[in-house]
Order: sequence, then structure tokens, then C-alpha cells
Amino acid sequence: MLAQFVLLALFIYDWRLSIVLVSGIVIVTVLLDRPIWAVGCMLGARISATATTSFFTIGKVTIGLFEPVLLFSLVALCLKAMLTQKQLIRSWPWQPAFLAYGAWSLMGMFWCTKFSDGLKDILGLMVILATNIVIICFIEKWDDVKLMIWFWIGTCIAVGMLAFFGDSLGLTNYASQWKASSSGGRETGLGQQPNWFAMNLMFIIHSCAAFALVQKRPRVRWGLLFATLFIFFSMMTSGSRGGAYSVVIGGVLVALGQSRFRSWLLGFAGVGVALMAVAYFGDMGDIGKGLNRITMNLDVIFAQDIRGLNWAACIGMFTESNGIGIGPGGYIENLQKYSDWLYHSVYRYPHGIFWGEVAHHGVPGVMLLGAIVVSVTLMARDTIRYTKGTEAEVLAWAMPASMAGYFAWSFVEFSFDEKPFWEWLGLYTALHLVARRAWENEKAGRPSEIPKWTLKL
Repeated sequence: MLAQFVLLALFIYDWRLSIVLVSGIVIVTVLLDRPIWAVGCMLGARISATATTSFFTIGKVTIGLFEPVLLFSLVALCLKAMLTQKQLIRSWPWQPAFLAYGAWSLMGMFWCTKFSDGLKDILGLMVILATNIVIICFIEKWDDVKLMIWFWIGTCIAVGMLAFFGDSLGLTNYASQWKASSSGGRETGLGQQPNWFAMNLMFIIHSCAAFALVQKRPRVRWGLLFATLFIFFSMMTSGSRGGAYSVVIGGVLVALGQSRFRSWLLGFAGVGVALMAVAYFGDMGDIGKGLNRITMNLDVIFAQDIRGLNWAACIGMFTESNGIGIGPGGYIENLQKYSDWLYHSVYRYPHGIFWGEVAHHGVPGVMLLGAIVVSVTLMARDTIRYTKGTEAEVLAWAMPASMAGYFAWSFVEFSFDEKPFWEWLGLYTALHLVARRAWENEKAGRPSEIPKWTLKL
């Protein structure tokens, strides 16, 4: 009866809340037997969640598709831990640097400009930590890692198809929501800003192509290669120059690792050039406009001084705070004194993770951000060493390649807590822990769970 009254009260307040709660109870019950599916659903929700799929807001926090799934996953994880005495507190290579960064951010609340904005940033860090705990605790086997890669690929294909066919059939049209897309030629996916739409699809491109190499069945291999091209093409319709450059940067990094990757990269580049040629010489409507935007007018990436004005404001905030930063949040509140035009525009954000750290967290924040980058780099080096000669080697190279492309891109776009980078990093961290355990077992004379494999097809 108590549960019925709670559901009735939620229904009266907002009928969607009661549906979410009942669905969550069902999901948690099902996921107790297959908790790995909770992670897959969470990753899929993270990639596909946009402002158009948000249910409501609590203060300045938007509640959409991802947040309930994360909550249900955490509940399932805690119940699983209680029933099986599963260890929840685990360590991973970049954890100390991230916790130190979080501690400095929390200290910044004492001098932040606006408490509500600062609290929103702190909540974002807590979500990152919770998400990675779920991923790392549930993904414990090589088969789990592969299943999550399939989830990621499937979600990106679904998003690309919904965007392509929805716009083609006139079922969806989100261009008017974003000034960058208002003139046409820049795909927004399911209602995301074009650069964010490109970023969501970018992470899986290298790994999808690499994953194809270790497939024994030719149909699956060629299907994955076709999926790679489709996701790449969907990303390019966003017209995002940064997305295109990040794919190239990551591809070059992969090519440095293996001669087989180099030959595949050249073939992939040839297909990409062919797509650009068709878009340039053919009449492909808005899709052609998006592709042409990447290849033409490369010199206007810093047009109208939008980025320069934001970066100058970041440096000003850094200087006036004596190098400790203005604290979490508060960038918009401080921006008006540096540029009134920028303050009243839609471009009022730091335009780059590094610049955001300079403004908000000063020298300590930049140093701790560097410590996270170094920790992830060393983890990637060790993961490649652990997976040498196994079928996980391709992902050990391809997954950090995407992160390297994102790192370069992050100097002109995005914020520290941007999705889905941290989910991708969490998945790679899980691969690292699985590979390390397999490597230790092999050294001890025990069988390794990751099959041997060579790059010679």
C-alpha cells in the first residue's frame, strides 16, 4: 500500500516519474542476473542522450535518458555486491589524479562566483566517478569488453540511421535549435549541437575498424568495416572540422603502431577522399554542404574571434584570480566584464578544456589535468604491452587513438566533464584491468582468458 501511495503521488506530480520508477524496478530486477547489460544500456543511453530526450530539470541539472539508467545501474551494482559480497572499492591508474582534481574543485567552492553553478560542476564530477565505478566493477572479462564494444557500435549506427532517415523522411528537424545549423548543411543527430554530435560518434570509428580485423567470419568483418564507414560518414555530415581532424590524428597514431593498420588507414583515407569528391562535385543537398564545410574554408576555424575572445576572457580570469582560478562554475557570470557582446551571445563558454581549466581552476587545475593525461598515457602503454600477441591488441591501440584525437580537439571545444569521453575512458580502463590480469596469469603459468592472435591475416 505504501508503494502504491508513492506511485500515485509521483503520478500526480509528474506521470513520467511513476513510469520511470516502475521501469527502474523491473530493470534492476532483471539486471541482477545480467549486470553487464546494465553497463551496455548505460553506455547506449549516454551516447544517444540529448537535450531533446530530457524529461525535466532539477535546478540547473537536466534529467534525461542517461541519469535514470545510471541510477538503476548503481542500485543493481549495490544489490549485487550485497548478495555476492562483491568488492566495490577498486583502484585504477588515473584514479588518484582524478580524486585530487575533484578535491581541488571542491575547495574552489569556497571562492566560486556562483554556488549553484559550482555545485553543478561538482555533481558532474560525481557522475563521472559513479559511472566509472559501475563500468570497472561490472566489466570483468574479455568477453564483457567485446560486448560493450558491440553495444557502442550498435548505438552509433542507430543514432546515425535515425538522424539520416529522420531528416530524409521529414520526421525530424532540429536544425533550427542550433545557430550553427540554422542555415542548413550541418547534421545535429538527435538534436545535439553539430560538434557534439560528431564527438559522440568519433570515439568508436578507429575501434570499429580495428575490431573488424580480429573477426574470424568474413561477413562479420566486412559488416564492421561497412559500419565504420557509415559512422564516419554520419559524423562528417555534422560539418565538424574538429571531428574530421581528430579522426585523422587518431588514425595516424594507430598507424604508428602496426604496419597492418597503416595499410588499412591508407585504404580508409582513399574511401574518405572519394566521399569528399562525390560531395564536392555532386548535388547531395545538406549532406554535401556539411562535407564541403570540412574541406573548404579551413582558414575560418577561428572566424569572428569567437574563440579568441573566450580565450582572452579565460586568461583575464586567471590573471585576476592570481593563478588559482575563479572556482567551479561562474564563467558566464564573469564573462560580461570582458566582452558584453560575447556575454549576450550563444558562444559564451571557454571553447576548450584547457582554457576552461585556466579560468576555473588555475595553475593547480591545469597541473592536475596534466597528471590525468599522463596517467592515462602510461596506462595505455602498459595495456599495449599486456595485450601483445592477443586479439585485444587492436583495441589496446585503437581506443587511446580516439582519446588522442579528442585531446587535440579539446583545445578548441568541450568542457572537462564532457560525455561520452569518460565512459570511453572507463571502458578502456576495464580493458586495462582485464589485460593485466590475463598477463599476470600467463606469467604465472595459468591460462590467459584473451585468445592469442596475430595481425597477419
